[in-house]
Amino acid sequence: MPRPRYFIISFFLLVIFVGVFVYVGNRPPQNRPQTKVFTINQGDSLLSVARRLKTNGLIASETGFLLNSYLLGLNRKIQSGTFYLSTSQTARSLITRLSKGGSQDYWLKVKDGWRTEEIAQNLPPDSPLSSDDFLAAAASQEGYLFPDSYLVPRRYTAPQVVDLLKSNFQQKLALASTDSTNNHLTDPFDLLILASLLEREGKSRESKQMISGILVNRLSSSPPMLLQVDATVQYARDRRDFRQSNLSSFSFWQPVTKPDLAIVSPFNTYQNLGLPPSPICNPGFDSLFAAYHPLPSGYFYYITGKDGKMYYAKTLEEHNANISKYLR
Repeated sequence: MPRPRYFIISFFLLVIFVGVFVYVGNRPPQNRPQTKVFTINQGDSLLSVARRLKTNGLIASETGFLLNSYLLGLNRKIQSGTFYLSTSQTARSLITRLSKGGSQDYWLKVKDGWRTEEIAQNLPPDSPLSSDDFLAAAASQEGYLFPDSYLVPRRYTAPQVVDLLKSNFQQKLALASTDSTNNHLTDPFDLLILASLLEREGKSRESKQMISGILVNRLSSSPPMLLQVDATVQYARDRRDFRQSNLSSFSFWQPVTKPDLAIVSPFNTYQNLGLPPSPICNPGFDSLFAAYHPLPSGYFYYITGKDGKMYYAKTLEEHNANISKYLR
């Protein structure tokens, strides 16, 4: 057979083959409609979505779904969210629906080390909650609102959203606290307070574990030493200055100034021995882990240099030398 003719026949066979998959893949998997809830998480690949749609009986063919996605030009436009889909939808109709995003939920992102007020400050525009509602529901819950990305049903009230964050916290805490090596602090609330300090003071898990060991050394020294954690001063200052009316414009965690160190507050660890009375932020997993697993050392001092690195010292003289060398 002449080569040109061979390629022409092969091309037409390929077109027919693809056409069959497109046609078959577009057919609804069932004639009788059944509504199912389907969630696409951020980062899900098109292939993984296709596989789960097939498993849930929402498409007739994975390959047909993928081909129709590409032919419609929507293969890169599938949105995350929760969708109510019918088993009687064609693949093309379903793909178009998925490209428009879920209308039944929204994404709430909570960053490591945010205060409760910062969560309220950063509620997404499509959230039905007001910052006032969230702050009222989250009162006295500082520390328990675990930093993560949450797909929140729009029907959830503010207390339900707070419960969602707290439930995640309990799950993560169970993992972080396993085989605790912190023999000085055993009360879970004290350990949560410590974790909140570590969240604002350290960057990596190792640095947080080192700082955890240093703060434990200070707490257990005889006589006890002041913790002198700058983040507690920031918290005390912001707590003093913050007004709910200026939530949208308030800047939290600004650098500490010398006058700030004299602020009269139970949270100021430059003025009061021991831990502050409650958490100063919502710590992430590494900070929780570090609170329960401090690294033992002979250090009593630490700083973060201008180069972003941590420097430790056993004596005040060594500490002052580090300050002169790495901060000035």
